[in-house]
Amino acid sequence: MFQFLTAPYPFHRNFASGLAFAIGVGAFVALFLLVFQPFGTREFQHENKALFLAGYGVVIAAFIWLGSNLPPRAFPRFFDEERWTVGKHILFSSLVFLLVFAACYVYKDVALGLPVSWRGFFGFLPFAFSIAIFPIAGLVMGSYVLRLKHHSKVAEAANSHLHLPMEKSALRTLSLPDENGKSALELDPDQLLYLQAADNYVEVFYMENSQAPRRSILRNTLTNLEATLAEAGLFRCHRSYLVNLGRVERVSGNAQGYRLHFAGLEASVPVARGRSAEVLVKLR
Repeated sequence: MFQFLTAPYPFHRNFASGLAFAIGVGAFVALFLLVFQPFGTREFQHENKALFLAGYGVVIAAFIWLGSNLPPRAFPRFFDEERWTVGKHILFSSLVFLLVFAACYVYKDVALGLPVSWRGFFGFLPFAFSIAIFPIAGLVMGSYVLRLKHHSKVAEAANSHLHLPMEKSALRTLSLPDENGKSALELDPDQLLYLQAADNYVEVFYMENSQAPRRSILRNTLTNLEATLAEAGLFRCHRSYLVNLGRVERVSGNAQGYRLHFAGLEASVPVARGRSAEVLVKLR
């Protein structure tokens, strides 16, 4: 169970899709309440009953969006997708649910002109949470399994092409400059494995004399080096990585997407969702 909860899980930050999801859930809840009137609302009498019930949809949409978007913007390091897991997503989704539940409870009392009953709120909260945690966990688990199966299958298909001979670069020597434009590292382009951004530095991983991989650190930015390395065929597969796709040993898939593996290195390189299709095509 612990291994499953610590498994990688995608964390989407797309503003448009997040807003559409919040509005969709709110609209569904409002329509459901208006049509079926469950939980005793059919017997509930109020001069603006329809407007009152529809208000729940507005409250739910607003607080789903706020709860899903404000914390990641306030604490971006905690919500970094590289460290996002199934367990974190279940916990975060549960906290968003608690926020939405609290907002609906307060809305009910305020809209009906009643004093907010905190005793009633905290009395009903454990019951509501105990019911909600199961569908939340189930949805996350189902999404995880489907994504994992899909990405693993595509990665397996990509690996069948990686035995093909690597295309050699036309360049004989590649000079990597530091931030002042001075040559800091010279090597054969085909020796390069990948480059990783590290604040104001770039970590360069490469093979030296066909031995174990080595790492050098340059004081520069990945953006500055990208133009220099374009001629050598390196590809920007992620905002923090430039990779030599000809050196990829295998591709693996998880719920977040794909990762590239290189011979002799334990670490792997993530592929951004927006670059996945292009990377897979280039590996064929």
